[in-house]
Amino acid sequence: MSADVSRTRWTDTPPRGDAVMSDRSVTPNVRLGRRTQKLVRHFDARSAAVLLSTSGALPLPLLAFISPNIIRDGGWPFLGAIWVFTLIVFSTTAIVGRISDRLFAVFGMIGMFGIAGSAYLVTEPAAAGVIITLLAAIPAISAMSSTPRMVALFSLVAVLLALGLAFVDPSSVAGVLVKCGAGVANVMVPVFIVAALRGSLEVTMARYAVLGDTDPLTGLLNRRGFLTRSSELLADVAASGDQIGFLLIDVDHFKAVNDRLGHAVGDSVLVDTVVAINRAAPVPSLIGRFGGEEFVLICPTTGQAALAATAERIRLAVSSMSTVTVSIGAVTAPLSGAGTGPPNISQVIDHLTHLADRWVYVAKSAGRDRVVCLSSSPIHFVAGDPSSSPGPAGR
Repeated sequence: MSADVSRTRWTDTPPRGDAVMSDRSVTPNVRLGRRTQKLVRHFDARSAAVLLSTSGALPLPLLAFISPNIIRDGGWPFLGAIWVFTLIVFSTTAIVGRISDRLFAVFGMIGMFGIAGSAYLVTEPAAAGVIITLLAAIPAISAMSSTPRMVALFSLVAVLLALGLAFVDPSSVAGVLVKCGAGVANVMVPVFIVAALRGSLEVTMARYAVLGDTDPLTGLLNRRGFLTRSSELLADVAASGDQIGFLLIDVDHFKAVNDRLGHAVGDSVLVDTVVAINRAAPVPSLIGRFGGEEFVLICPTTGQAALAATAERIRLAVSSMSTVTVSIGAVTAPLSGAGTGPPNISQVIDHLTHLADRWVYVAKSAGRDRVVCLSSSPIHFVAGDPSSSPGPAGR
């Protein structure tokens, strides 16, 4: 049932004759690439967009100094205050990098009023119109990663400010209406585009996550998905005081099926086996495919007798609904969820798999198409993210 795995020895000492790359031999392109990677890790899309949007307002006092007539009388103190705030936002974002939702909310709200104030202070209609379009920047940036509630709030404030600016120096009713429509469109269209792209990206990533956690033939969880999903089940069992039940289900003579009838028939047999397992599996339970013809099932149980009955029900379902039989190794064990330490979900599943594999070997040695179920000593379990769980200890 098991095979020895050859060990590979790693060493930090390079082989003789090999040159070790030193910092002096690193090319400028490599250094530039490393610096770029550091910048990417320091900023996210939202903070980078804040930097880009605020950097465009930094030269505003210089432009106003070159053309002083562009600013309304008495508007210089307000313009200076807006520029100071813009400089604070730019500097803070550049230093902090990934800004929090709360800080972004403060910066964004004050920033939108600053943009509206700048548009009001500028007397040149064309320049004021360009500044008004910047009102869409903050709601669009928020749509990248903020909550829908925050995006809606920013969009509403930006639309109200754009509508208010439409009534500054009105030339006619038609002109005001055109400005109102343009202001609403300038705000909502970028927000809609960014939100749609974000939603499409999230759907795509969710689909890839499902594909990464699922066996493509049977639709069952693969090892990665099984570890991720079993974390919550193990935690519930440890909290309830029940025992954990673990089944390793091995299709009998599956290699002979592939050799005699071909892999297409073998795949069909596996699918039929999975259908039978799913119909007979208890609720709640998790089922996964760990090997070619090996399936695992984990579920809460009250003890050895209850788990043996579950395994026997699955064995009978497979024999009646499929053209093959299965040998099942079943393990039941209490879980000790108290204590601290790094998450050990991977180690717990590996331990249960190792025990169940023994009983599968016993079942096959006894003639196959049978269940062998035994109890195990309590297992220490530490809940947490499976990705941070250490791998199985070396032997």
